[in-house]
Amino acid sequence: MNMKNFVYDPEHWRERAEKTRAKAESFAYRQSKDRLLKIAEEYDRLALHAEQLGKPE
Repeated sequence: MNMKNFVYDPEHWRERAEKTRAKAESFAYRQSKDRLLKIAEEYDRLALHAEQLGKPE
């Protein structure tokens, strides 16, 4: 998938969020885990934004 396509693909961002959350669970240090969970939240926001924009024609 090229850059222009995945930017508008909410599923791409949701998958990234899910993978990031899974990775966070493997971290022992709370600060590292929290940082990854915040990144996952940002991916969720990008998914919502992509839904609002829709795919360009």
